[in-house]
Amino acid sequence: MYLEMHSGKWRVTLSVPSGLQKAIGATKLKRSLGTDSLSLANELKWGVIKELKDTIKSFRTNGTAPSRGNRAVLMREAADIAKALSKHAPGDHIDLSRDVVDTRVMDILGAPVRYDMVEAGHDVDPEDVGTRIPVYDPSRVRLADEFVAVALHGSVPIDNADADYRKVRLKVSPRTADDHDRALRLLTEFCLETGRGDAVSAVDEDTVTDFVAHLENTRGMAARTIKKYVSRLSQYFAYLKSIRQIRSNPWKDAEVYMPTKKSSELERPFTEAEMVILLTGGAKQKLQDLMMIGALTGARLDAIVDLKVGDVIEGKAFRFKPQKREPGERFVPIHPALDEIVRRRTEGKKASDDFFPEYPTDPSNPLIERSFRASKHFTTYRRSVGVEDKVPGHRRSRVNYHSFRRWFITKGERSNPPVGMIEALVGHTRKGITLSVYSEGPEMQAAQKTIEKIKLPALDGSTITEPEAVTPRR
Repeated sequence: MYLEMHSGKWRVTLSVPSGLQKAIGATKLKRSLGTDSLSLANELKWGVIKELKDTIKSFRTNGTAPSRGNRAVLMREAADIAKALSKHAPGDHIDLSRDVVDTRVMDILGAPVRYDMVEAGHDVDPEDVGTRIPVYDPSRVRLADEFVAVALHGSVPIDNADADYRKVRLKVSPRTADDHDRALRLLTEFCLETGRGDAVSAVDEDTVTDFVAHLENTRGMAARTIKKYVSRLSQYFAYLKSIRQIRSNPWKDAEVYMPTKKSSELERPFTEAEMVILLTGGAKQKLQDLMMIGALTGARLDAIVDLKVGDVIEGKAFRFKPQKREPGERFVPIHPALDEIVRRRTEGKKASDDFFPEYPTDPSNPLIERSFRASKHFTTYRRSVGVEDKVPGHRRSRVNYHSFRRWFITKGERSNPPVGMIEALVGHTRKGITLSVYSEGPEMQAAQKTIEKIKLPALDGSTITEPEAVTPRR
């Protein structure tokens, strides 16, 4: 399939759809595989077929062919050649590689930019004097060298296994997947800029240390952001180890300096007075509902905004999707103070309808969660009513929508709940293997009693008394 013999070598042929033949200028796309070995040609053809299909797709969508000098495409092709050659006896590699690689290298180099004459010298053969030598574009020469290094010498690029990793292991939100892509790109750029090359074998513990220092000192990234990228890279390299592309994970013991914050600098729950201001400040209905549900469930904003009408179970509990490292969905009893909101938002609706239709998905930008706009609305409102707590030198306010979750947990703890109840309600890991692994969790009836003990401060203008905490954050 897709193969034909031409001038003693196998080549791939792919028919061009009739509607694109005029634009492409051919009825078939052809690419020589540079080998007369049918078994090798059958292994090499699939990467070439994909590239030719990408060319057709590019003409269909953009009207032009993709760049043949695309480095990522070339490195994937080189890795395919290396993989195919590895299945043949070492003694056959020289002939096979000469046929396959030399042809592709000349294609990468393109036409010479000029010709130089060989001049007489100590190490120059007299017969070569006066010979014209082609000189190629230096950037194309580097590409060709890297192509040979990968195809013949096993120099596997850092991102070579990325496509498979995304299919097998990277089961995360679009935004976290974007963090993974950014981390890989930053690492690759760093390795190339510092002369290490982007072979995965070049990434050792010294590289990791220098990369972390580069992000902190040169790029000025916050420790929290650096730690996020290190975590993503560590998981990717753990996958590379599992498929035996590397022998050890150099990110396993990577250290990121996290400056110790005083309790007065940490993010905190809302005070009772701030809760009153927020809940009586004249917020729009959708924002008022979001604040009430956040305060009386302790759920994260993203989980609340993503609720469907069908996630309200018999009017008694919310079913929240798993967040962060939660292994599965979680049920939280509905607080009596939320009954009117639930009734208003579910009455006459289908189970598949959004509980918060005011915040739809943006199909043009899948990286943006539905909760992003809700978060911006809340931040604007919070600032407008004067609920703010900025520490000099810190970008974020110490209070945000997550402060409702902190408030819920604080109030829950002070209600003297059964052991592990609050952790179960908010989706945190419960202490010990007994509760975290073996137990099915508390009964809903007991959870309902705990939820009902959590009371909002008086919203009628009465005097507010702030409880004194053992470790105050204000």
